[in-house]
Amino acid sequence: MGACASAGTHAALGWSLGGEAHVFVADDRFSRDLYHQLTGRDLKTALLTRSLVAVDASSARSVTVLSANGAAPARLTLARFHAGESCGAATAVSELVFAFPAGGGGGRSTPPSHVPVVALLDEQPFAGGAGSPAPALPRAEARDLVNRVAQRAESTSRGPRATLVRPLVVDADQSADAGEVVPIHGGYAVGFRARYATAASDTVLVTGVATTDVSLHELRWVARPRRLALQRGMTSQGIRYSVRGWVTGSGGGTLLLVDQIADVSARGSRATVLDAATRSVVASQPLALRCP
Repeated sequence: MGACASAGTHAALGWSLGGEAHVFVADDRFSRDLYHQLTGRDLKTALLTRSLVAVDASSARSVTVLSANGAAPARLTLARFHAGESCGAATAVSELVFAFPAGGGGGRSTPPSHVPVVALLDEQPFAGGAGSPAPALPRAEARDLVNRVAQRAESTSRGPRATLVRPLVVDADQSADAGEVVPIHGGYAVGFRARYATAASDTVLVTGVATTDVSLHELRWVARPRRLALQRGMTSQGIRYSVRGWVTGSGGGTLLLVDQIADVSARGSRATVLDAATRSVVASQPLALRCP
């Protein structure tokens, strides 16, 4: 899939469904280049009279699809090109449908239905298993871990010392005073959104993502803690982090699925894939992306 590399897009986030993986790229150049690669025609012209164009892509080569089960090869069979705004994104969106080998050619690394996946668009296909994640923590222990990581974050973030407004609960959907613990290979991924009060009566939000063991001896920041001023519970700049899951990395590492939520702009919020070891963004798409 040479168009993927030329457009600077190397991976895409999506879901598995019935022996397939559906991944999405919200990018005008990527969509234009891939459509031209598959058809030899112009995408802008094709979308003048309709909001969706589907192309049989069965001649395209295979890629690798990553999930919590491991890495599995899959072949691009269909590409759907959605016009800008039709999926909730300002740009055109490419929906790529990959089929896993019949008969379970990917082995146990083929993902079940309805789990998050990441497709590596410009690497040679390969298969490989994933290490077992750490055991899930009882809710009380998960809550304790979230609070201890948040306290560590406050002590390492820049700014005057502050006091936690209230203990955090375990809730990935709560915008403040909350966090989540996701078991991963070798430990846990922890996201948090903690309000702190300073001596000057200012309220700040401290948010970040870490991987750690339960004792915090192996704590490592994946998204370094940020201290954001709050006004009426909202941040005027910066983002809140929420960990949504993980998939295995191509080298046996861990990729974290992290929502980056911007208070001031819904379109500024992103669903991202972060490499836990390098902190680099592997894939990203608008958080509000919904294609018909």
